[in-house]
Amino acid sequence: MNSARAILSASCHRESAMTRVILTALWCAALFIVGGSATAAGTTLTLDGAVYGQPVVSGDTIYAATENGTVYAVANSAVRWQTHVADPIPESGLPCGDIDPEGITGRPALDTAAHRLYVVTETSDAHHVLFGLDSESGAVTMQLTIDPPFGDSPSYLQRPALTLANGRVYAAFGGNAGDCGNYTGAVAAVDLSNNNVAWYQASTSGRGGIWAPGSPAQANGLLYYSVGNGNAGPGADYDNTDSVVALTPDLRRADFFAPATWADDNAADKDLGSMNPALVGSHIVIAGKAGDGYVLDAAHLGGISSVAPAFTGCRAFGAAAVADDIAYLPCTTGTTAVRIAADGTATVLWRATVPANGQPILASGRVWVADWHSGTLYALDPATGAATQQFPTDTLPHFATPAAAGSTIVLGTMTGLAFFPAQ
Repeated sequence: MNSARAILSASCHRESAMTRVILTALWCAALFIVGGSATAAGTTLTLDGAVYGQPVVSGDTIYAATENGTVYAVANSAVRWQTHVADPIPESGLPCGDIDPEGITGRPALDTAAHRLYVVTETSDAHHVLFGLDSESGAVTMQLTIDPPFGDSPSYLQRPALTLANGRVYAAFGGNAGDCGNYTGAVAAVDLSNNNVAWYQASTSGRGGIWAPGSPAQANGLLYYSVGNGNAGPGADYDNTDSVVALTPDLRRADFFAPATWADDNAADKDLGSMNPALVGSHIVIAGKAGDGYVLDAAHLGGISSVAPAFTGCRAFGAAAVADDIAYLPCTTGTTAVRIAADGTATVLWRATVPANGQPILASGRVWVADWHSGTLYALDPATGAATQQFPTDTLPHFATPAAAGSTIVLGTMTGLAFFPAQ
């Protein structure tokens, strides 16, 4: 292996024997002032591409996957192993999109008991391939093409987090940025005992992408996904889009909710598909592009319903963080905390005053959320929403989501990973 240099300030030199990795100790070069105190900006680890999916943490190991089609295991800011599973497809090979190149976009899934890590990558010939890797060594243990059978493969993007449940890996699909080409939202369920694949087709009219970047909610033995806008508009029959769907383990639809305004929502691109459903107690919380938030009974979603929104003013993109009866929502105007009572009543507790538009997490007693427009990581007081710390970051991908690794917050960037103190 070639030795990769750790580029530090003059007083902080050290060596790292890792191929193609540059560890940059930003705290040696700059301090970021927060509330009159100096806070170390963090460290970065350069990988071979952008990390769009939230990193996965297990013990002292962080797993990350890049748009260049490479999977990494990182411990103590150094690469333990890396496996290049496939070359990605350039944006020029897609009908539209804004990821270049396009490789592994969705968050990996880790089976800690079986020591298996799963990723889906888009290959240079526009196929979507599920890989299983030994989480200890990075050796490839399975490889299975899972192109959705409802459209043209290049038109699909596998953005949502992979999910392990019921002895299966679930992978959801939507379209590329620009919503072009021939595709229909889909979910694949890969049975890990025999590699058989079951499919759910999200729309009867086309489109209806399942693309929100987090995981589906799970309750009552069901998986809850949001579905985006379809081709059916005013005057057309309902096409199963602009909805929350509850799927059985083998992907039969058991229940759904759609606002009575679904046709107008589809026509105006104001659907529910931009947020992952969140489970709060016995309720599903969902908002979307229109800014209206709904609180649904997880055991009876309600079908097509004229129920009034439970709260407004939150155009949500991504996954919420949940603690007890409070959901911290990924609103474009900033994280918003909403308390959900046992009867489903929603109370907005606060709206962050900083422009934190990413997906929030809870760690070390604070809400951590990134603003991918400005390249800033915020720590918010969960009781008030006030920013208690903020850190400059490298350029971030859309929907950048932090992960907690002990006393460290790790964040995917357009060049690799960034690490920040969580104290």
